This record gives sequence, C-alpha cells and structure tokens, in this order.
Amino acid sequence: MSSGKNNMPNTFQLKVPANACCYDSRIEIVSGHKYRFTVTGSWVDFHDDPVNANGNNHPGGIRNFMGWAKRAPEVPWMALLIRSKSKFSTSDWRWVGNGESFVADLPAGMLELCANDVVGFYRNNSGTLIVTVTDITKEN
Repeated sequence: MSSGKNNMPNTFQLKVPANACCYDSRIEIVSGHKYRFTVTGSWVDFHDDPVNANGNNHPGGIRNFMGWAKRAPEVPWMALLIRSKSKFSTSDWRWVGNGESFVADLPAGMLELCANDVVGFYRNNSGTLIVTVTDITKEN
C-alpha cells in the first residue's frame, strides 16, 4: 500500500459500489506483500435477491446461458473480484468471496475491485460491499 513505507497505514476500508464497472481503490499493491481482504455487506443485480461477496451461482433467466460473458466466467455472478493494474501489466481477476478473510499475493500495481458481471451491464446493479484491506506481510 502506498510504496510500502513503514509510516503508512496498513489497513484500508473501501465502499465498493455494485454499479462500478471497475472500482479504483487508490491502494498501491506492493510486490511480494500479502494482503487480507475481509468483506461485509450485499449488492443486487437488477431485481435479484441481494447477495454477498460469494455471488450467485444460478441467478436464472438469460444469465444461465451467458456465463461465458462475465469478467471471470468460472466465478459466480456478482461475486467480488480483485486485480492489480500497473502501467506495464494487469493481473487476472481473482475471486475474493465472503469468508472471514482471503489472503492474496498480488503483483505490484493499483488495486481494482468489481462485481463479476458483464461489462456494459453494471448500471442496473445496486448496493455496496465494505471491503477491509490489510497488509499482513509483517504478521507472517
């Protein structure tokens, strides 16, 4: 997180809106560091029931045939995804889920987050997930 200096805070809390196609956290991921992601809250795709960061494997309707079009086809609809992006490269989307915590070793870059939906169809989403990101490198 921000250049990895010791005087920087190691925990950040983000409010990630469901309708953000790609939420820029403004958190700099430091290469080689490990991060814990803890998630609460729920969000909604169109008029579906609310889901947590685990998403929904079978939301019904046309989406039963459109899974290939999601950002991460193997991950449930509306699951929380993360990646890091630098001016040189962008990592693949990774599924965080809704467990107590998820530890990720991401490549260097800015942290981005989103719901697993189809690009161009975020405007009908609502709700917010609260994502706490903690650099746990010194804990290990």
